[in-house]
Amino acid sequence: MHTLAFTAMAAIRKVRLAPLWASIALACASASAASPSPAHLPDTPVGRFAGELIHHVDADGPERIRPWAATVLSASIGSDDKAAFVDELASAARDSGGLDVFDVRTDPRQPGLLEVAVQARRGGQRALFVLAADGAHPDRLAQADLVPMGDPALYAHWPKGAVSHAALHKLVHAALDRLVRTQDFSGCVMVADGGRTIFDECRGLAERSFGVPVDHQTKFHIGSIDKMFTAVAIAQLVEAGKLSWDDTLAMRIPEYPDQAVAKRITVWQLLHHTSGLGDFLVPEFFEHREKFVDPADYLGLIARQPRVGKPGGDWNYSNAGYALLGRIIENVSGENYFDYIQRHVFAPAHMDASGFDALDEVTQKLSVGYYHEGLFSSDWKADWMKIPYKGGPAGGGYSTNADLLRFAAALREGRLVKPATLAKMFDGEVPAGPGGYAAGFGDRLSHGRHIRGHAGGIAGTDADLAMVWETGAAVALTSNEGPGQSWLLAERIADLLAAEGAKPAGGSTAGKSRQEPVGE
Repeated sequence: MHTLAFTAMAAIRKVRLAPLWASIALACASASAASPSPAHLPDTPVGRFAGELIHHVDADGPERIRPWAATVLSASIGSDDKAAFVDELASAARDSGGLDVFDVRTDPRQPGLLEVAVQARRGGQRALFVLAADGAHPDRLAQADLVPMGDPALYAHWPKGAVSHAALHKLVHAALDRLVRTQDFSGCVMVADGGRTIFDECRGLAERSFGVPVDHQTKFHIGSIDKMFTAVAIAQLVEAGKLSWDDTLAMRIPEYPDQAVAKRITVWQLLHHTSGLGDFLVPEFFEHREKFVDPADYLGLIARQPRVGKPGGDWNYSNAGYALLGRIIENVSGENYFDYIQRHVFAPAHMDASGFDALDEVTQKLSVGYYHEGLFSSDWKADWMKIPYKGGPAGGGYSTNADLLRFAAALREGRLVKPATLAKMFDGEVPAGPGGYAAGFGDRLSHGRHIRGHAGGIAGTDADLAMVWETGAAVALTSNEGPGQSWLLAERIADLLAAEGAKPAGGSTAGKSRQEPVGE
């Protein structure tokens, strides 16, 4: 595999996995806000594997650990996933200075799964091993991932309930200062409540080579936050009577190569990640990324990828599905996707600082993205070789915090779609992560209120828009560093805003797996 393609894929793979385990990581972190204390690994096949992994990280260099790690991974693990995990182990051996285990947990929803929280002796970075033994081959791991964990001290003194706006301002200001000290954070946070801005601060550098600071006009890439714009565009076309939620992919993209599958996939399934389609973030994409600009450019690539499920089945996050939604928007509206979003989403929401750029374009005030090569590395690298040539319906555009909050306001005020259409978008959510996934939006309950929005992440990007639906409060975080855990700060702030004057919600809520704030 081409080195560029593999390294880019590895970064994106972590982005897809990390949000699903965010609540696990935060729970482990909150359990040990002070210095880590030793934890005992279970005397089980997977527990012994965990001990071996950590021993080899401590004792081996990157070149010695690679061949050994490859021998303990099951054939059921995809080659790309194997290579990504081996790369993370090699970087741990190179950069961590050794690992200490400070928490070990099992997941009753997934028997045989073991979560091992570790901390680097050099630098103190924390990470989470997620491991499962292969029942048919006890000498192999059937699942092996290593994902980042946030700083447990960041929220150690945050209250569980409501706080005043003044107290919230102090908490967020201190959290940003700590992120700068401990993670060299670069980005902005903006909070609005009660029709006014109650926090708006930035830190760090928009461009590191020349030391250009971030300011309130700095634009950031926002990753998968763009999926909300794509979903709203689809809803507008449904509202206009030009499209139906139940229309099939075959009806709306007759040029799609695999018509047999396309006849079984609906617009509704594409919106909810239940189409069973795979991803387009594969070696072929990164080896020829300049060829993928417009949604139509992706059709053949998507059709060639193996499917991950049946249409209408379980939730499987799919960038491919949203690329196809972009093509549906074009075919139904007669407009180019980028023009449609500009005219029908950005313009009515007054999002004048948002758009989609290509790598070779000059975009005023757009920050350069940076990433660490490995979870335990402290060296920054520019993201030019790790990101798509141009963003699109699945993500990769740019915006500002002010524009994201304008989108939130326009959405709730009915300037983008009518209230009935919006309600339909949140009807029939599918379980995903700490809550549910609606038509293009994540949704969870906190203090009886809905937190709705979307996070975005890839190399050089960490972003989140979290809306407290019943009150109109909203939080936007954008950063030109990623993938990471900084986006969870927006979720923590949203939890505090949701607690203000909240009463427990009665009854059940479809698609919800929990009703607690993130990390509790």
